Amino acid sequence: MKLSTLYLVPFFVTLVSSQSVCAADEVVVTHAKVTVSSADLQADMAGRSPELLKRMREPDSPSAERMAADIMLRRLVANKAREEGLVTRKDILDRLKLAEERALYEIYMEQAESKTVSESQIEAIARDEYKAFPEKFTKPEEVRARHILFRACGSDRTASRALAESVLEKLRNGESFEELAQKYSDDPGSGRRGGDLGMKPKGAMVPEFEAVAFAMKKPGELSGIVETNFGLHIIRFEERQAPVLRPFDEVKDALMESVRNRMRGEVRKKIADPLRDPAAIKIDADAVRRAVSK
Repeated sequence: MKLSTLYLVPFFVTLVSSQSVCAADEVVVTHAKVTVSSADLQADMAGRSPELLKRMREPDSPSAERMAADIMLRRLVANKAREEGLVTRKDILDRLKLAEERALYEIYMEQAESKTVSESQIEAIARDEYKAFPEKFTKPEEVRARHILFRACGSDRTASRALAESVLEKLRNGESFEELAQKYSDDPGSGRRGGDLGMKPKGAMVPEFEAVAFAMKKPGELSGIVETNFGLHIIRFEERQAPVLRPFDEVKDALMESVRNRMRGEVRKKIADPLRDPAAIKIDADAVRRAVSK
């Protein structure tokens, strides 16, 4: 028996045994040349992120159907590869060997993670972190303001400032900010909304504008003329929202995913570090360079 044939035996044994085990499974996809079983689908789901699995299990979600269709397509193309003799080529066998090792690596790590990392542990740690570091989960202070923007036309800053001052005088005399913003503002987006910029946290506005907006206190309060790199602004303060701690349920999924990834990384590091012991490894740098230069 050829070396290449010997190497393929584990693949074929695995394939035949898995097909025989799956024979009694429910067929989920049927094609003229292949089928996909529930066991195939469950095998492809193994190792996927909890978020993806959650989406797949939602009513009317197309994710599971797409995964099943992808398995079918891969199986059809793999059969074509076999029919065309790709599995007898040395370069292809080398890639198959590495693919098998990558799969076994992931499976081994997943098994180790499943023994060490439980969802109940993850949630408990997530809750502890939520309590210990509330500032990480606090929605920052925000302000809502309106503005009217006057862009300088070329070098004519004098005309732009004169117009801004005349509009500011109209506002101080009680004319509608919303109407004047629609008429004069050079910011078309907010101008259509009467100058409304919506709620903004610190860091979302240019510094000169932000400093004035956050310093204002009373709804309806008008600024003077504020200059930024966008031009001249008149700002009206609307409202302020104090910092608020987001509920745990609102941040739970993202926080648990962060904890989960960290715990998994720790498990993998504990396994990998002893195997990467520099004393046990010798890398021929010249041979590596020759290999990658081919």
